[in-house]
This record gives sequence, structure tokens and C-alpha cells, in this order.
Amino acid sequence: MKPYKLFAFIGVLTVPLSACLIPEPTDYYVTPALSGQLLDSVTQQPVTDVSIYLTDEHQTTSDSTGKFVLPPMVVSDDKRHRRNKEQLQFIYEYADIMVEGDGYQRRLFNVDGMTLPTPALDINIPVSINMGSVYLTPLAEGEHVYDRVYQYTKTMRYCKPTESQKEVDCIPVSEGKTYEQVSPN
Repeated sequence: MKPYKLFAFIGVLTVPLSACLIPEPTDYYVTPALSGQLLDSVTQQPVTDVSIYLTDEHQTTSDSTGKFVLPPMVVSDDKRHRRNKEQLQFIYEYADIMVEGDGYQRRLFNVDGMTLPTPALDINIPVSINMGSVYLTPLAEGEHVYDRVYQYTKTMRYCKPTESQKEVDCIPVSEGKTYEQVSPN
């Protein structure tokens, strides 16, 4: 075989083989998926068309029944964007979800402060949290959403059997579970 044909043949073989050696990007779930229903704290009626967001690119809107689903924030780790577990944990710890709609006081929830359904966050496994009923406070007549400081919720634990989500920011216990089974204390 002539040398130039041999090099061409080797080149044809190495391109597909080298593609096999490049690791596939890994997806990391930096925040849990969040769901719930937005309700007016005075009328108990669903609140529609409210934005629920982490960033401009990562957001959703409540539907006609006030329900929402915000998928988990997924970060792909590829050769160009190497991130270590500490960087991803940092994003998780400081992630805040904003709930903002016309005529209502804004709500801000710290994701790290939410009780997880598993003991610890594993960035390789998606986690879902159903926040249950989230009550929004109507603004006074003529008051603008930016005239009033938002309500900040640093921690959300599971609701005790005697608690109502209307009075306390808490996560409802999943069906088939008891408070004792899900509560860390």
C-alpha cells in the first residue's frame, strides 16, 4: 500500500474512534423540580398568569387553575464547561425562586431551605418538591409590585398535622406518608 493511501486509511479510522473516546456531557440537576398552586390569600381563589422563575431562561407561568411546574435547573458538564461538585452545590445553596404577578406582593423562596424528599441533594438524580398551596398577598389599591418589599422564605419544612399552609409556609406531606416518616426530627 502506498504511504499516502495508508495515511488516508488511518485518518478515516481515527476520526470515528476518537469520537468514541470523547466522554458524553453529563447533566447535573442543580435545583429540584417545583410544583404547586398559587392562591389569593384573601379570596382563596387560584391566581393565574403569575411568573415563577429562577433566571430569565428558567421560568414558568401559573395556569388557569393557579398550578405551576418549574422543571429542575439542569447544568451540562462538557469539556468546555467543567464544573466541580462544589460549584454546583454553591448554585443550589444560593438559588432563589421568585413568584411575581400583577397585583400581588412578590414571594421569594430559597431552594436550599426547602425540605427535600431525600436526606441530601444528589446532583445526578432529579428531585421533585410539591410546594402545595402557595398563598399570595394582594397589593393595596394603587400599590405597585415594586413599591413593596417581597416576602422572603428562607426555610420550608414539612407541615405538621395541626398546621395549615395558609398560616405557615410549609410543604405538604406526600400522600401515603405521615409527618413522622418525612420529618428529619
